[in-house]
Amino acid sequence: MRFLRLFGKFLISVGLGILMFVAWTLWGTGLYTADQQRILDQAFADAPDVRHERLSDGIVEVDESFRPKPGEAVFKMRIPKIDHEQVVVQGVGTEELRKGPGHFPTCRAGFERPLCTELDEVWPGEIGRSIISGHRTTYGAPFYSLDRLQPGDHIEIEANWGDFTYEVTEKEIVPPDSTDIANPAASTFAEIALTTCNPRFSAAERLIVYARYVP
Repeated sequence: MRFLRLFGKFLISVGLGILMFVAWTLWGTGLYTADQQRILDQAFADAPDVRHERLSDGIVEVDESFRPKPGEAVFKMRIPKIDHEQVVVQGVGTEELRKGPGHFPTCRAGFERPLCTELDEVWPGEIGRSIISGHRTTYGAPFYSLDRLQPGDHIEIEANWGDFTYEVTEKEIVPPDSTDIANPAASTFAEIALTTCNPRFSAAERLIVYARYVP
């Protein structure tokens, strides 16, 4: 009987440990992201304007001197349909995405393949595909409801080189190892692509939402 009592207490302890781990994974990590977002929000507000050239129809060309480091605030993104507003950081590595959504960078110091592109990176407002990745669960789950977006919904970008509105055009689900998305030069017009895991709580697929710049 004593063995059964001890074994029962052991099982209860294990169960509580698992529950605490799950609670931290799903909600506790969000506290870390929320704290980082407060820091990033202030850093973004204090950042100077970025040199750029304004072209026709509101399209811009960001100066090549703009080379933010991993995890630095680069612009703000709002998605009214899913009540999302966060600062986007530079980079899509593990540490960067714990702070918030990440902008897919070009390969240079601090960024290594496959989490970067050999091509020139594309910033919001520029011709080409600007890619933004984010968690669907854990660390604030910024893209938890990304599947709710439909053609016509708006995605708003506030950057230190201008403000830009994008309109969702389509969605697709691709294998997790698909590399076609990670091609900033894939578009001949200004667009953004939001990427996240699919379905929720799984990395079996990738959900991609495409949105085109609205002048």
